[in-house]
Amino acid sequence: MKSFNLDIIGQPPHLHIYTQLCLCYSLPNDSDATRQAAADALSRGLKTLAQRIPWTAGRIIHEPSNEAGNSGIYKIVPWHDAPPFVIRDLRGDPSAPKMEVLQQRNFPMELLDEGLVAPYMTIPGGTAGAKMDEPTAVFAVQMNHIEGGIFLTIVSQHQVMDLAGQMQVMRMLDRACRGEEIPEEEVEIANRDRSEIIPPVADVEAEPVEQLSRQTVKPAPPLSAEPVSSVWASFSFSKASLAALKATALKTATTQKISTDDALTAFIWQSITCARYKRLRHEPNTTCTLGRAVDSRRYLDIPPSYPGLLNNMVYHTHSIQETIDMPLGVFASELRTAVDPGTSQIGRYTRALAALLDRTPNKGLISMGANINPSQDFMLSSWAGADCYGLDFGMGLGLPVAVRRPRFYPVEGLGYLSPKHPTGEIVLAVCLREDDMQALRGDTEWTRHAVWVG
Repeated sequence: MKSFNLDIIGQPPHLHIYTQLCLCYSLPNDSDATRQAAADALSRGLKTLAQRIPWTAGRIIHEPSNEAGNSGIYKIVPWHDAPPFVIRDLRGDPSAPKMEVLQQRNFPMELLDEGLVAPYMTIPGGTAGAKMDEPTAVFAVQMNHIEGGIFLTIVSQHQVMDLAGQMQVMRMLDRACRGEEIPEEEVEIANRDRSEIIPPVADVEAEPVEQLSRQTVKPAPPLSAEPVSSVWASFSFSKASLAALKATALKTATTQKISTDDALTAFIWQSITCARYKRLRHEPNTTCTLGRAVDSRRYLDIPPSYPGLLNNMVYHTHSIQETIDMPLGVFASELRTAVDPGTSQIGRYTRALAALLDRTPNKGLISMGANINPSQDFMLSSWAGADCYGLDFGMGLGLPVAVRRPRFYPVEGLGYLSPKHPTGEIVLAVCLREDDMQALRGDTEWTRHAVWVG
């Protein structure tokens, strides 16, 4: 491999970040031999993965442009013979959690800090933000030894792949660790030239102007005089709670079908807006926006096993009062219409976004969250469908008992739905300013369905 192109959607510099997943494995029969065997399986699998999919062992570099206002190009270049694999023994570290405590508390986000358990921070360089010219790994794994268990924190560079792409790489790694062949079709799809993945847009005049306007950076408003303190927290929704939410939504739904994810997303967004209402009630007609991340593959007839970056976002904007007053099923139906293949515009939106990026020299001017106001808007990514609970990586430890997003630098107005547990539970990780979080935790309708984890 000499170098490897990124998807055009991966060129904006703000995507120079990492997506992290922490898979937690219990060790009821602990021994040094068991732990060593697990590490050996991962090491062998990572080398095999790189032999079949060489770019997974590469690094991202930035080639700046001499042209004013041009953000340059990011690409993958060779680096090692396998993705970075860090082994960290935390059993003697007083700051490290113990498996028994984690299981008792349902694996709270506050006990899984990225600085402790992840090989790369979400924002490279720490809180100072990404360094534009700093080479970074495409894919990396950290094995954390704690008392009573092992954590695997698996990270991917977001310019290279979205969560769906990361899951595909993790599935291929799982096969490699267990000594199974990676299907040739998947190898071919993974190694395709990414410059030809998204079909070209046919007519610039027909591009969705409003959608692209949401993704084009506008002059920033004046900064607030007082800094805002935001915090992460996680909440659990049981299978029974999710069923109850969907049943409630179906009573007022305006479409024939809605998913559990639609009902849950609508409930989360309405609850957060209610929690913010005390702070924002002097302007109830001010609009607020939900940005919902979507996987564009199926709308573009791209194989689901394609491990690149094909995320986009759909936006739902109403006044604050409308957001609160709208029946749950009406809003859930609006969410369903925006993503249903029969009615969705996501394919068109994604092709137009790719075309806009292709003709814009400064890719930093394009961002899916460009005009999101974190004080009153919210962006949510659902990973509920990611089948992490079926991955054992040939380590001999069984399947993970929990999968979480580690805690990282506070980003107000951001949330993730963790992969669904085999029991049907879904855990929400959400970042809000402290007063809003307290209001959310005190909302009786919220606490009827959601259990605070921490």
